[in-house]
Amino acid sequence: MNQTAPAVKAPSTRLSLKHYLGYGLGDFAFNFYWLPLQVFLLKYYTDVLGLSSDAAGLIVMICLIWDGLVDPYVGILASRTRSRFGRYRPYMLYGSVPLAISFSLVFLPVPFEQTALIVYALATQLLFRSVYAAVNIPYGAMMASMTRDSMERNNLAGVRMLFAFGGSAIVGYFTPRLVAWFGVDHPDSAHFLSAALLSSIATIVLFLSFAGTEERVDDDAHASSNVKLWPMLKMISRNVPFMQASAAIALFGVASTATSASLAYYVEYVLHKDATVTGNLISMIPLVQMLAILPWTWFSRRIGKRWAWILGLLIAIVSVLVLFAWKTVDQTALTILIGLSAFGCASIAVNFWSIVPDTVEYGEWQSGVRAEGFVFGLVTLIQKTALGLANAFVGMYLTWIGYVPNQAQTEEAQRGLLHLITVVPAVAMLASCAVMIFYRLNTKRHAEIVRQIAERRQVATA
Repeated sequence: MNQTAPAVKAPSTRLSLKHYLGYGLGDFAFNFYWLPLQVFLLKYYTDVLGLSSDAAGLIVMICLIWDGLVDPYVGILASRTRSRFGRYRPYMLYGSVPLAISFSLVFLPVPFEQTALIVYALATQLLFRSVYAAVNIPYGAMMASMTRDSMERNNLAGVRMLFAFGGSAIVGYFTPRLVAWFGVDHPDSAHFLSAALLSSIATIVLFLSFAGTEERVDDDAHASSNVKLWPMLKMISRNVPFMQASAAIALFGVASTATSASLAYYVEYVLHKDATVTGNLISMIPLVQMLAILPWTWFSRRIGKRWAWILGLLIAIVSVLVLFAWKTVDQTALTILIGLSAFGCASIAVNFWSIVPDTVEYGEWQSGVRAEGFVFGLVTLIQKTALGLANAFVGMYLTWIGYVPNQAQTEEAQRGLLHLITVVPAVAMLASCAVMIFYRLNTKRHAEIVRQIAERRQVATA
């Protein structure tokens, strides 16, 4: 007599408040590093160190691409790690201090000029990017080992972004003020002292994140510890949702880089305001996005991650196009428009880091290979390559429009800065929307995939 096997439910791991807070603190700390480099580094290279905009952009591009190339290997290494702390958490524990030191070295005042200065800037940033990858990639991959539930991940991603925006708001507001404060008594080392203080705080927070997180999903028998590179690449090549999400985030990365890298230039040379105004805007953006977390999390549940992504970017596109149409605006109007754009872009922050773990299960379901560390490493390679190319574009674009540091800009240069902060991001965001129209891995399908994976594992271990 044939008997039908009972349906197997996918393992579900409910997360506690401690786990949410612990994981969120990690991205709070990482944004003490990420935001200053995204917003202030290019201008620091051109206006403080005296590098040409071409050289500055190329240095940032090379280092971001290097960072991205290192990421998949870090992901593989982390997936193969076995320790009493888990696979991913040890990297946060042992990498936090080297990360702080390498960040401070990027802003160390040195008596170099021309080629020697370029070499130093390149070497210190390469060192920082390598250490950053060694800590940040395991942190990102850890989400997949904390829970298998797609909506729990959505909530976890929301908390992560809430803390990330909080960190960005703090560091965005205080960075130019710290530089000005240290600059009174130590003008030559103001940026270095600011970086040292910020990285010290970030180190303490990363230790707290380590203490508050836990890897609760044990996939030891099915993990990628013994899987070779070729099967993982084959799995990725057939993982259409991963490809779509990667392309969409890369295009969004171009848009966000064009905005963040050009904002300081636009404020100083078009609005004719000082650096504290840039700090105010940069700190306002994540505050708006913090408020947008809950609405976008709700929208993601109601209309799906794909449509929430598209709706958010459409709001941002309209905002920057209004700025372009007005051409000259006052500080208040700029703040409102940047704030509306930030609200729309918050949908990407919520949904992307929830989508990526879903594609891990899709790849495992399709190929039998589970490789969350490799997947997170590869997606950041794609993302950082896009960011690097965008920074190089910004550097070359500044030269093309005739930008000259530390002096009044021509009308052509000011018009070019307006296009850089409006038209370029609008086109990139529209392309990102076009890609996500074809994304089909919704919550219902993901839940079925996880259930089928669990059934396979039960059969395999029976």
